[in-house]
Amino acid sequence: MVSRARTYTPLVIAAFALAACGDDSTAGTDTASGSTAASTTNGSATATTSGTASASATMTGSGSNGETSGTSTSTTDATTSGSTTDNPTSSTTAVDPTTGDTSTTTSTTGDTDTDSTTGDPPFFGEIPETCDQAELSKSTVGCLFYGIDMDSHDLAENGQYAIAVANVQENQMATVTIERKQGGVWSTIAGPAMLPALDLGTYNLPAQNTDDSMVGVGFAYRVKSDVPVIAYQFNPVDGQSSFLSDAAMLYPVSAWDSINHAITYTSTTDNTNTAQRSYASAVAFADNTKVTVTPSVPTKAGNGVPAGQPGVPFDIVLNEGDVLSVAINNVGTSLSGTIFESPKEQPIALFAGIECALIPTNVCCCDHVEEQISGVRLWGKHFVGARMPVRNPTSPETTLWQLYGAEDDTTVTLDADAAVTGLPANPIKLNKGQIVEFFAGGTVAEPGDFEINADKPIGVMNYMTGSENMPAPYTQTGDPASVQIPSVEQFLPRYVVLVPGTWVNDVGVFVRQGGAQIAIDGVTIPDASFNPVGKSGFEVARVPLTDGVHFLDGMGMPFGVTIVGYDQWDSYAYLGGTGTKIVNPNPQ
Repeated sequence: MVSRARTYTPLVIAAFALAACGDDSTAGTDTASGSTAASTTNGSATATTSGTASASATMTGSGSNGETSGTSTSTTDATTSGSTTDNPTSSTTAVDPTTGDTSTTTSTTGDTDTDSTTGDPPFFGEIPETCDQAELSKSTVGCLFYGIDMDSHDLAENGQYAIAVANVQENQMATVTIERKQGGVWSTIAGPAMLPALDLGTYNLPAQNTDDSMVGVGFAYRVKSDVPVIAYQFNPVDGQSSFLSDAAMLYPVSAWDSINHAITYTSTTDNTNTAQRSYASAVAFADNTKVTVTPSVPTKAGNGVPAGQPGVPFDIVLNEGDVLSVAINNVGTSLSGTIFESPKEQPIALFAGIECALIPTNVCCCDHVEEQISGVRLWGKHFVGARMPVRNPTSPETTLWQLYGAEDDTTVTLDADAAVTGLPANPIKLNKGQIVEFFAGGTVAEPGDFEINADKPIGVMNYMTGSENMPAPYTQTGDPASVQIPSVEQFLPRYVVLVPGTWVNDVGVFVRQGGAQIAIDGVTIPDASFNPVGKSGFEVARVPLTDGVHFLDGMGMPFGVTIVGYDQWDSYAYLGGTGTKIVNPNPQ
């Protein structure tokens, strides 16, 4: 790769990469492998480590990031390797319409609770064809969603926010409308747009971003469809040029909850010494929704929001489409462990993120991260920790994991192949609002996947690390991105997923039960692409995907999928979909 040193003054960023490296005058080393013993605190925790270092970076200079630019090298992942390590090759992107047989219908057994207001049983297995079925489907396919233009780095907040909608129907046209409030009245800002079956639409929307703590009256975007669809938000959507993007799958209103715990990462300063805050944003879909916020750390005051203190609740009343954002007050803290509650009949959505995250906190380069966090009634006890795609094929870089306790006296155990490094020692003990963090990696054959079992519901997050967490020539490849991992109880047998067209490398991370078959657009993923996860009975594959809408079929067996993309100093990650069954009906 031909490269040259890149420098800039803080006021001249334009479309160049914003690489916030914390303290540029110091060298930082992240030691994240070997045996670990986890220690936890409310809202923040660290796994103490012993063993060999698995990530390091050195940053020098003043006014320079210590990063390089030049010809971008694109990488993608081998699909037929016997291991799950991803081998960089030259990559091109092309729209790949769904060509596989989508007529298969499947059903699943298990939960038959009546979680809807109608008393009807949930609608499992098939992709719902009507909005009434979507209300019962217990999946992320739906007809009503809300998105937020989330707080990002100040120099990137004017980036193009977009919502993408994929029509998952085989034979139905979808009519999609996106609205926001103007003068207290919902007004159409995109559409009505006719979206053909198994097609996608990306809608660039006018900016209306939150900033630190505030109440944004009418700041949410309302997405409506006359048939069930899936929806995502991109912030911003131009990944290859922005260098500061992430994405989030949107949960339909039918999957929202009244008890929501924030999970996010530690706030830092960038290389201009500007605070990059950890925060969470709640959205109401009903007028006069009282949201009670119980902070885990001191929180910043803002427009309509009081300063918060740990353990001291405060109330904010929201109307439909209003957004409540709460940000940390002190750099070096995280909003993780802050709880947002509402009346059960008025559930809310909760998004969490960081304006620009350094992961690890002393390693370049920062990137915006965001995720819609599922409510605790959807949280389970059994997970497969399928790591982000491997960007360094010769020595897999670590990824960051967070395990979050929803209840006191929670015991968590991890299982993995002996070659996986960085896992905390078993058992891990968590109380409500506590979080343990660790960087897991491994070998080329075992890059860092593991099984998670808990005796009470927990939340699980995975993060891609900064580009300089890897040695040359990979120091420009990707940057932080986040995704919440669903429990295996929420796996589904079929998905329709969107792969955006503005990132060079797009990868599907698949989790299946051993021996099960998964097809992408009618083509079965080879068994050799999957690797067993310890003694769990589950297997993981990381498979490159072309741009467009893809139909994923588990042949009747539930499986999990995450979509991850990356290129030069940038990345995104989101769930391809998940079940929304209430597996934790009585949260503590």
